[in-house]
Amino acid sequence: MWEYTLPLPERKPNYTWGVVRSDCSAPCAGGRVSTKAICLEDQRVQVNGTLCNPQTRPVLGSHLCNTQPCPAYWTTGKWGACSRTCGGGQQTRHIRCMRKVTYQRDEVAPHSLCPVMAPAQVQPCNTHTCPPEWGTGSWSQCSKTCGRGVHKRSVFCRSTDPGARAVVVPDSMCKLHHKPKAQETCVLARCPKNDRLQWVTTAWGECSASCGTGLRRRELHCGERDFRGGYVEFPIRRCRNLPKPPAELQQPCSRGPCPQPPPQLQPQLQPPHHAPGRTPSAVVLGWYSSPWQQCSVSCGGGVQTRTTQCLRQGPPSAGCLAHQRPVSSRACNTHFCPAPAPAPAPAAPLPGPPR
Repeated sequence: MWEYTLPLPERKPNYTWGVVRSDCSAPCAGGRVSTKAICLEDQRVQVNGTLCNPQTRPVLGSHLCNTQPCPAYWTTGKWGACSRTCGGGQQTRHIRCMRKVTYQRDEVAPHSLCPVMAPAQVQPCNTHTCPPEWGTGSWSQCSKTCGRGVHKRSVFCRSTDPGARAVVVPDSMCKLHHKPKAQETCVLARCPKNDRLQWVTTAWGECSASCGTGLRRRELHCGERDFRGGYVEFPIRRCRNLPKPPAELQQPCSRGPCPQPPPQLQPQLQPPHHAPGRTPSAVVLGWYSSPWQQCSVSCGGGVQTRTTQCLRQGPPSAGCLAHQRPVSSRACNTHFCPAPAPAPAPAAPLPGPPR
């Protein structure tokens, strides 16, 4: 039996182009799928692309995929300011349901599309206990019905803790420099003019001298006459626009001559006046005064002085009654001073020498 081998004809590999697709670049809201050309040997093994015919290489490209919107989700804003600084307040924030419809665009979606458990929109804040604070009552009516007056209110320190036993607490528990005013000025419409207001003169006062010549004075007051003949006094400023009456506010008065000492006992003092039939030796004890000195001014109201002394038959004594002592000073030259003469006009300059 003969055996022999024959060489098989050499088989050439077949090189063809294959296409590989990538996964979608996004699970929703639109992704991209791209293709890539690869060279395959006998449709099985990837080989170098130079082995395939470049003219038959497929055209590469990409297209959209997973274009459906993404699931909705919640977004939250920043927390707002707390409604109270202490004692428990609230702060809120905004929430929105959103969903991604394209790679670059989100839009607001109905809340029903978002998860059932939404983020909190309200939360407590500043839950610590508040310190006591000042409280005030209502303002009272103005003390005047017109013009300027005052109105008042009560000011007290109160606890703001809901669990406190006493609402009003001692003032020392509140900040004193923050204490509200308990009294303020209130200004109403201007008061109507009072036609019954007038200047009223008071009764004359006592004479300034206990003997001899002195002065007595009276004052001008602002008032309103009543039906009984008296008057109600008002502040001077209420009559400031009324002309003052030309009434004398002071006048001389006299309480009789003052006793004078015997000239042989007290030469510097004036001798007293004696009744007929009496001699200086009959004067046992009394007050004696010297003549009045010159007035301190010639006009406008000045003062005169004199010496008063208690004498007993010439020598000084301490046995006189004090309330009978004559005055030692009095007003003088109370008339107004004449107006000063106007200053003379300046003389014209003398002409200079001719040039």
